Amino acid sequence: MKQIPLAVTFTISLFVASAQIWSPDGSKIAFFYIHSIEDLYLVNPDGSNFQIVEKHPDRDFAPVWSPNGKSLLFTSVRDGHHELYELNIKGGKSTRLTQTEFDSEDGYYSPDGKQIVFTSNRSGNNEIYLMDESGKDVRQITQTKAVETTAKWSPDGSKILFRSAIAADTPADLYTIDADGTNRRQITNTPSSEFHQSWSWSGARICYISVVDGTFELHIANADGSDDEVLVRKEGYQAFYPNWSPDDKWIAFTRDVSDGSAEGYPALYKADLAGNEVLISNKNSFHLYGKDKN
Repeated sequence: MKQIPLAVTFTISLFVASAQIWSPDGSKIAFFYIHSIEDLYLVNPDGSNFQIVEKHPDRDFAPVWSPNGKSLLFTSVRDGHHELYELNIKGGKSTRLTQTEFDSEDGYYSPDGKQIVFTSNRSGNNEIYLMDESGKDVRQITQTKAVETTAKWSPDGSKILFRSAIAADTPADLYTIDADGTNRRQITNTPSSEFHQSWSWSGARICYISVVDGTFELHIANADGSDDEVLVRKEGYQAFYPNWSPDDKWIAFTRDVSDGSAEGYPALYKADLAGNEVLISNKNSFHLYGKDKN
């Protein structure tokens, strides 16, 4: 297998996040598209009832549902750098949770909703941090020379799944640690770069993207990294941000360009555990409003 090119790893390091995620009741998928169409969207799993829930001229990305399904946690660059916001779905109001001159991004709620794990470079290096749900009581839980990003809490709250790389432009592997920062364990160990990882809702399995010979593959594996298999591989297309449905029967993911859609536009798909793909939606802000999102 070929090592992932430098240019590709650099792009990934800027955008590692959860691009789509099912609501706790399974009725909605919150998502965004990588690259230039970065508003936050909601859609039903069958593709109906598409809506823009956070439309802003600056980039908003990495939406994550609160455990009660009432809010979305997301990252925005509207402050000139990456900060975490929480959006009330019904009220449509966003609240800024982090307020520093450093980047804070890729937030993820604990299963009880009382804590948020996130990435920040406030120590001079990308590390994993915890804070309470209001943005207070920030504490650092990783302290290494590696670049540690995109932490995801396990469904039982005991572990955190994240990616770690020697540097921002080198391939990364997946690791877990206990929620208190102890018991670090490597999950993948390949010459490729693993990223965009997520837990199944049962906690028994994970999925992630790996770039192998230039192709973005969607993988599934047991939570300890065993029994890894390629679920989706389509040469010439880039798959991003897989996330499991609450019944663990589907995985939603985005692709840069969809067959049968407008050229150059990305699309949201889901795949069953046999790798059968279904197009959910190729709608976005550009389709609805043209290239001016203001």
